[in-house]
Amino acid sequence: MTAGMHKSETDRIAASLTKYENENGHLPGLVDPVWRETLVRQIISSLRRIAYVHLIRDRDVSARRLDPHHAAFDPLKGASLLMRRGEADEAVWLTFVGTQFGKHKDDGWKLAANVFGSFGAGPIWTAKAYRRAPNEFLAMLVSQRDALSDMKRSGRYSNHRQYQSKAPEAIDRTFRSFCDWQFVRGGFPQLIRATHETHGQNPTEVFDVLYKSLKVVSGFGRLGRFDFLTMLSKLHIAPIEAGSTYLVDATGPLAGAKLLFYKDGKHSVSARALQARADALDDYLNVGKQVIEDSLCNWQKSPGRYEYFRG
Repeated sequence: MTAGMHKSETDRIAASLTKYENENGHLPGLVDPVWRETLVRQIISSLRRIAYVHLIRDRDVSARRLDPHHAAFDPLKGASLLMRRGEADEAVWLTFVGTQFGKHKDDGWKLAANVFGSFGAGPIWTAKAYRRAPNEFLAMLVSQRDALSDMKRSGRYSNHRQYQSKAPEAIDRTFRSFCDWQFVRGGFPQLIRATHETHGQNPTEVFDVLYKSLKVVSGFGRLGRFDFLTMLSKLHIAPIEAGSTYLVDATGPLAGAKLLFYKDGKHSVSARALQARADALDDYLNVGKQVIEDSLCNWQKSPGRYEYFRG
């Protein structure tokens, strides 16, 4: 977003919120003009983060982004490059690696690079390499148990993944179960094709089918599934789109929705009911369900003062 686009979009979102309230009643969480302004700014931040991923997708990417032994390693940029090369399964796999570990605000992709690159002392665990020797991957993790337990040596999960275990057995369970999910039909393109055959090609319906099917991935949870699939969408690796905010089983976004609609982050209301209301809000804002989910989560952390948050 350019500065001009930023101002224009800010004005549009503010006007859309007013229109929503005129037609549906006031939003208790936005009575305070400071809280209202903060939410608008968080929505703009979410849009800008998506625009950044689109830039990754559309720009030339160095092959060094694929190398976990190089300082330039970036699994999302690497996934974009792999997709351009026609290596869809490797692109999906690297997106999974990026989602599983995340980019820490200080450590960057260090943890992802260490695990993906065997801590610089072994093979690079591409999808092909992993499928050929999953037990060797576990053995590598076990051999690096001490390093994994030392955050200075291994690196840290991102904020979205901060509660995940770095025990070798836990990481192994996640990788094994994800591999089983991705290759259940022989590969990700085949999985998409099979989903189209059984459920049609509507991007939001396909997203929902994949979202539900990812429950089999150990340790991924609601946020892992949502982040992974929305990243596949943003990178144009899969023809899918989030058709809902998926507030059921959410924490931060659900608290944000409660704060918005009731001015009480702990209000007693079902997540499913709030999900419908949050989804309907996007009919006015037209920013996409991922932006609604992300901005509500960040807004509820500090509604009275804008803060920039990274996942």
